[in-house]
Amino acid sequence: MSAPGSFEAPISGPARGVAPSAPGAGRCVAVVSGKGGVGKTNLAVNLAIAAAGLGQRVLLVDGDFGLSNVDVLLGLVPDRCVADVLAGRCSAEEALMDGPRGVRILPAASGRLDLAGLAPRHLQALLRRIRRLADAFDLVLVDAGAGIGPSVVALSSLCDPILLVTTGEPTAVADAYATLKILHQSDPSRRLEVVVNSAADELAARETHRHLARVADRFLDCQLFYRGFLPSDPRLVDAVARQRAVVQAYPSARSSRRLIELAAGLVRDGDRPRAGPES
Repeated sequence: MSAPGSFEAPISGPARGVAPSAPGAGRCVAVVSGKGGVGKTNLAVNLAIAAAGLGQRVLLVDGDFGLSNVDVLLGLVPDRCVADVLAGRCSAEEALMDGPRGVRILPAASGRLDLAGLAPRHLQALLRRIRRLADAFDLVLVDAGAGIGPSVVALSSLCDPILLVTTGEPTAVADAYATLKILHQSDPSRRLEVVVNSAADELAARETHRHLARVADRFLDCQLFYRGFLPSDPRLVDAVARQRAVVQAYPSARSSRRLIELAAGLVRDGDRPRAGPES
């Protein structure tokens, strides 16, 4: 590893925008959240594995570049990561590692302050490589970092739709709205959808969505769609402790059934003109 704050043979090139994915050709979906602790990475990991179980070629990108979570959640130890790509020690393809059910994972680094705040040219270069990687897959899930930092906005620019994960807690909802505001202002054309985690039931989840959607419509002139919800489930908590995806550890659990439904919805969306889930 290179020393923090420096990259050997850094990737060069102009910091240009990166085109979003086209449906059916490496379709990219971002998973974002306003704050940590709402289950964002768990959702991204399980959606990836569930989609692979439905026959999709799936790439999972750990977009919290300086504070890896995907590998930890799955109990994996990567040989290479995005730091090696940026330092020129390997290509993005060579940095990929195998995950459950054939999911390919681009790992982030752990405890790297320099990667948490990448210079724009390095960030744009990495985005271009992710976009090129995406063309070899049916579905790319990007687990962006929590909050509203530049890397979250940049990664989201690759993706359509963007899944905004929240719980019904007031602080989570407030932070979800702040993230929604930044993402909408950065690109109003992106489709934004909410997934409510740890909901008591669908009625509670839809109420959380309605509250966010009303505020978004009133103050941002932004439409926020409802993707779905995950119930509170002790099986999911146990799977995290075991460093396994719940859809594999407990495939018949309440949360697993919902996750498989959500993954199937994303797969169906990629197979048809974009009408999207219910609003």
